[in-house]
Amino acid sequence: MIKCTIMKNWQTWLTDKYIWLMLLIFPLWTGFRGYEALTVSKFAFFAAATGLWLAALAVSAVIARPTLPVSRPCHPAAAAFMLAACLSALFSPYGTRVLLGASRYDGLLTLLLYGGIMIGVSAFGRPRRAYVYALAVSATICCMIAFLQLLGGNPLGLFPGDYTYYDSGYKYSGAFLGTMGNTNVLAAFFCLCIPLFAGLGVLSRDRRDRLLLIPAALCLLILIFSGVSSGILAVGLCALLLPPYLVFLRSGRGRPAHICCAACASAAAGALAAIFFWPGTEGTMYELSQFLHGHIDDSFGSSRILIWRETLGVIAERPLLGGGPDTLTLRTDLDFSRYVTETGLTLKTHVDNAHNEYLNYLVNIGAAGFAAYLSVIAVSLSSWLRKRRGTLIPALGCGLVCYWIQSFFGLGLCLVVPLVWIFMGLVNTPSEE
Repeated sequence: MIKCTIMKNWQTWLTDKYIWLMLLIFPLWTGFRGYEALTVSKFAFFAAATGLWLAALAVSAVIARPTLPVSRPCHPAAAAFMLAACLSALFSPYGTRVLLGASRYDGLLTLLLYGGIMIGVSAFGRPRRAYVYALAVSATICCMIAFLQLLGGNPLGLFPGDYTYYDSGYKYSGAFLGTMGNTNVLAAFFCLCIPLFAGLGVLSRDRRDRLLLIPAALCLLILIFSGVSSGILAVGLCALLLPPYLVFLRSGRGRPAHICCAACASAAAGALAAIFFWPGTEGTMYELSQFLHGHIDDSFGSSRILIWRETLGVIAERPLLGGGPDTLTLRTDLDFSRYVTETGLTLKTHVDNAHNEYLNYLVNIGAAGFAAYLSVIAVSLSSWLRKRRGTLIPALGCGLVCYWIQSFFGLGLCLVVPLVWIFMGLVNTPSEE
């Protein structure tokens, strides 16, 4: 019995240190070659940290077999996701390329680590206020670096040579900011952080937690300056959807909750009316207005509509198990190119991602994997809504909701997704610290 207790405490200690590492260091880790090798650098960090942690948990579980963790509702969902990924890889026509992935390191290994994160964190982790502050520190540093880049600087030498943020679209494809790389990935990171910081700042009775509103504001400011429409839209929708939930948790079903619901409903109606009657002829607002009028063009959403159409066609080829983890790049010949008159360069980009996380799972690991992923979300959403006591799990759930909305337009890369699975693991734990 004593040995079992020691092992359980050891597993809890390991999980605590792993979460600290991933929330404080991982978002800031850029490797040694800046943006040129950021994806592989973050993947290596994530895979090494997660693999060592899971291996240590497995060894301790073998030693203390009588104290296997109690199964939680999220465990079968995570196991189903891992099984679907394995089946997709096994029957993929692309052989060993599915192990690491053909383009973005989102192969079988990454997907198995995601499932392991959820099982391990939900079994041995506990939401702690210190985790939120650790993430706030890393998010603040990331924002400071991004701010210097917006001023034309190149802190940490992340851009190669004399490149800067403002050379985007002229000397290179894409846009890069902060320590997360691609601005779409940075927006996904901020979608996790902003509602979490703001939610805990509003819900907590501890005045010190109001300080979290500062990093929330910094993240929002950089998000707006980055101009990533998907992130801005997701945060905007959450600003309309989540306040009634937060007010209800803090004040109950009284008058404040009713007033908040009415105010948010009025704001939503006003926003829809403004978008519907938008007079402009270009930009995100124009595209949203055209969408409400039933007019959809392939160029909308930075050509996301075209990419989605192409992806849906590819899905039909192998609907059940997909082509294998991270193999879309091998199954499509969709390319974009643009001649830049200012530099005389022709910038080319090959589509290797569906630019919709849900479609990405559907095309890569098929309907089975897609359904398993939706079950993971459903279990996490249910757990979040049922746990109304405390402040940490409700705040974590706010971050997840914002991320899930952003995912309709996001890339879903291993630069930020490990944090999402940590969040989902934490909301499925039995209690807070």
